[in-house]
Amino acid sequence: MTIFSIISAAVVAIGTGYSILLIYLHKNQLTNTPGVMISMVIAVITGVLTGSIIGFLSGEAFLVVGVSMIIGFFVGFLAGHPVGILAILMGSVAGLIGSINGAILGLFLQFINPTILLGILLGFYIVIIGFVIVYIKVATNNKFSIDTQELSPFAILGAGVVFVFLFLFMYSSDFVKIPSNSEATQSQSLQASSNLEVGKTEVDVTNEDTPKVKMLVTEKGYTPNVIRVKKGVAVELEIENPLKNNSCLSTFMIPDFNINNVNLIEGTTNLTFTPDKTGEYTFSCGMKMFKGTIIVE
Repeated sequence: MTIFSIISAAVVAIGTGYSILLIYLHKNQLTNTPGVMISMVIAVITGVLTGSIIGFLSGEAFLVVGVSMIIGFFVGFLAGHPVGILAILMGSVAGLIGSINGAILGLFLQFINPTILLGILLGFYIVIIGFVIVYIKVATNNKFSIDTQELSPFAILGAGVVFVFLFLFMYSSDFVKIPSNSEATQSQSLQASSNLEVGKTEVDVTNEDTPKVKMLVTEKGYTPNVIRVKKGVAVELEIENPLKNNSCLSTFMIPDFNINNVNLIEGTTNLTFTPDKTGEYTFSCGMKMFKGTIIVE
């Protein structure tokens, strides 16, 4: 997922950067309504995809939305700057809206199948930014003769059919798991009971040469949820996850020790980290509703 996210981010950077460069090169020919609309389209689609990528990779809602808003705003500003103040305003607002929606989409769908969903969004981005580039080329170069004023209804219908079959295929396959009503209800119950975590359970492995901690994932959190370890000694976590749903408990992270958004498969997952600093550090689920503490001595 991380590699695909990097590739997607690179595609966004190249596509959006090239589109904005074309606007700057041909700003005298893209005035008024065409320039405003182009800046809005670039800002929206870039904001949606960028926000989704950040949301898929991080469970921290405030950081995700904040960073996405900043990126969306500046993309809209840069896209609208060559055209004029109206394009700047419309592009910046469109970028903000697109990035917020993308960030929320990424946060909420990161537990279903982010790779497939990111692939769909990337496909939309490539098609839309491709149309933007073609339009700019045609509008500013007499050598191109493509009719950009009207799209064939058959082309639109064909694209619609392709997308319908794509979603039907995904729905009926194992690539994307669509939560059932019972799973959705269970997920809501987990969120409602986030303040009812398991009682404090502690394990101390500071005196062990090769410490190994067996952890159990329950609907109310992690057992044990307090782990005492020794600085500089590698610790192995054997995490047993009997849950079958796609709640945030299926994602585990210890940010301070570079363990981020690890997918806890149904069954056993083994992780190893080396605490290199003393103090108290937090481990949690993907959305940080269920937490525990690692005490390094």
